[in-house]
Amino acid sequence: MLKAQEKIKAIANFVETTKSISKSAYQNYPREILELIIFHKIHFYMSAQDALQRFRRLKSSFVDWNELRISALKEIQDVFEGVEDSLDLAIFIKDLLELLHRVNQTVSLEFLAEKPLAEIRRYLKEIKGLDPATVNLVLRIRKEHPVLPVSASMERTLLRLGLVRPGDNREQKEKYLHTLVDQDQALSFHHFLLTHSREICPPDEEKIQCSECGIRQSCAYFEKRRKRAGARKTGQKKKP
Repeated sequence: MLKAQEKIKAIANFVETTKSISKSAYQNYPREILELIIFHKIHFYMSAQDALQRFRRLKSSFVDWNELRISALKEIQDVFEGVEDSLDLAIFIKDLLELLHRVNQTVSLEFLAEKPLAEIRRYLKEIKGLDPATVNLVLRIRKEHPVLPVSASMERTLLRLGLVRPGDNREQKEKYLHTLVDQDQALSFHHFLLTHSREICPPDEEKIQCSECGIRQSCAYFEKRRKRAGARKTGQKKKP
């Protein structure tokens, strides 16, 4: 069985060949805190590349974030046509903008950039529907916080792969991965696993698609399933 470091290297190399998000896309990667949050929220519903395209379409469909704030939900939802749970996504974005306008009389979060890391974390954690992984992505990109952001679904996949220890909390796992993944590959690794944990290796074990998995040779869960299947076949052959 491969060690965690070897698995990380194998998976990172696979990600480099598949490129879940292109290098050209990174040049236009959202950096403003609000835009980064909205992009990452969209990413929970689709691949990173598709999320960037929908994010750009969202921005181009409205004059600015304030116009989007006062627009009808249906207009926002139209940007995400064909996306499952598009209404939930539209509601999150509109509610976020409404909250910022009500509390701060602005639809920007750049005032947080000068705040201490702990204060930014506290503020963002109060936003309803914001995943901790998004908070840590903001902190990593804007404050150089040494973590590789992990969502709940990613955490399950990482455990199946055998890359993290079950007894560690999510923050410990994020810091551990940060030490193992090359920093120039960290965002690609994050984007790949976020999509992978939704499409190929979802929380529901009955929906896992090991046969479609490009990293199954690095997966402890797949190895266990393969051995169980082999044991069953051996048992069947021994029967008279």
